[in-house]
Amino acid sequence: MQNTAQFLLQDWFNLTGRGLVIAGQITPGQIACGDFVCLNDDLIKIKSVEIGDKSPCDFFIGLILDIKDQSDVVPSLNKLKGKNLFVLTLTTVN
Repeated sequence: MQNTAQFLLQDWFNLTGRGLVIAGQITPGQIACGDFVCLNDDLIKIKSVEIGDKSPCDFFIGLILDIKDQSDVVPSLNKLKGKNLFVLTLTTVN
């Protein structure tokens, strides 16, 4: 795996029918579906990358996570607000 981006976590919420969303800004790098975000020491797959409006001139990036059991992750999300999370891409060796 290769570190390809950082994500500044500003908030999180559950989106009915879609799952757990972490909201914030991409600081350096690029993020794509299929990448992994590092929460604590767990790697969680990114199911979708979305853009949301805060106000007419402001937006946020929402990463919808592929996670079944949120109970281990949700308590630490509040502690991680305002911090950068590492985003990793799976690399293949030929």
